[in-house]
Amino acid sequence: MDRKSTDDRRQTTARIQKTEQRRGIAANIAVDRGLRTLDLLFLILSCFIVISCNHSGIEANTAQQAVAGKLENTYAKGFAIEKYSDFKILTVYNPWQHAQGVEYKYVLAENPATVPDSLKKFDIIQTPVKRVVCLSTTHLAFIKELNGMDAICGVSAPEFIYDSLIRERVKAGKISNVGYDQAMNIETIISLKPDFVMAYGVGSESSGQFQRLKQLGIKVVFNAEYLEQTPLGKAEWLNFVGAFFNKEDSAALLFKKTSETYMELAQKAASVKEKPMVLSGLPWKGVWYVPGGKSYASNFIYDAGGDYLWKEDRGSESIPLSLETVLERANKAQLWINPGSAASLSEMAMPDSRIKTIRPLQEKKVFNFNRRMSPGGGNDFWESGVVHPDLILKDLIAIFHPELIPNHTFVYYQLLN
Repeated sequence: MDRKSTDDRRQTTARIQKTEQRRGIAANIAVDRGLRTLDLLFLILSCFIVISCNHSGIEANTAQQAVAGKLENTYAKGFAIEKYSDFKILTVYNPWQHAQGVEYKYVLAENPATVPDSLKKFDIIQTPVKRVVCLSTTHLAFIKELNGMDAICGVSAPEFIYDSLIRERVKAGKISNVGYDQAMNIETIISLKPDFVMAYGVGSESSGQFQRLKQLGIKVVFNAEYLEQTPLGKAEWLNFVGAFFNKEDSAALLFKKTSETYMELAQKAASVKEKPMVLSGLPWKGVWYVPGGKSYASNFIYDAGGDYLWKEDRGSESIPLSLETVLERANKAQLWINPGSAASLSEMAMPDSRIKTIRPLQEKKVFNFNRRMSPGGGNDFWESGVVHPDLILKDLIAIFHPELIPNHTFVYYQLLN
């Protein structure tokens, strides 16, 4: 179930779908207008100290413009937002796998002239943005959630987009297809004159891949939601996207509702005494990539009241295993979820006949997240599902503990026949 995990992405019908999988409430700290003068001076001094320590290149007077300071995320680890009277600073941390000590900063302002000289070395983006190129389907879902779909002017591989309205706009020529990876059409992107391109990095080569765009005057913003290890961590990137549209308050309210519903469901599932053992994935070219024990996928299993065959693993990335190794544990499983792109039980056994012997398959207790698919292979699990992990969790609880959610109508999952 990892968004861009090697497991499920390698099992999709095309290279784009694989890449899409790899890529899962910021607490608004407001200053009380009724603060006494002494308290306000102390707050400003505190902001000055924090910013001076973390951003040595920023002038002292930058901190004095703070009205809210740094907004604290509740779950997400990959970004930070700092709000000032006339601008915002967004920082993205380690935006690709295995990155260490890598940061990208973006300065957002309604009037770029108000940005201090010390910040002009970073990309300055005027808000609210009006034209955005999106290179991932999750970016589209975040923007649509904020009612900003009119700003989408370019997308990557529209055939893999689930949302029918966006596909219709592509067909009508209102949204352009900009290609993907090495086949990205630079000329098309330039002609669109976007405020920025929202991209994601799969490896360190990503920074070089987008360097040409920057040299040509196109701003590139990394969105690293796919690296978050928890479902709510991924969903909290709604606040990051909202900052570009000056919709931080709307984003925070939407995420608050999602996170509260998610936690209520998780608490309900935590009350069960018996937890079914769960198997995930399907082999691809002889290798079975199972989710790490601390991954986005496994955290969904735990929160839904399930047990996981590789729960002892401490990693967040997929674990490459042989079929033989998986078979040693597979028959301990009572349920099987996320078997790649398989649409039927017979299709699941195609890679190797020994798969037929696995207990959940024999008992026909296999569920896949492919209930909402577009004609071209776009899977809504990787679009709206990332923004609404509460709906995914409800599906999983209904699979693991149907007695907790009777008469449930599935959104993303379905039982395979």
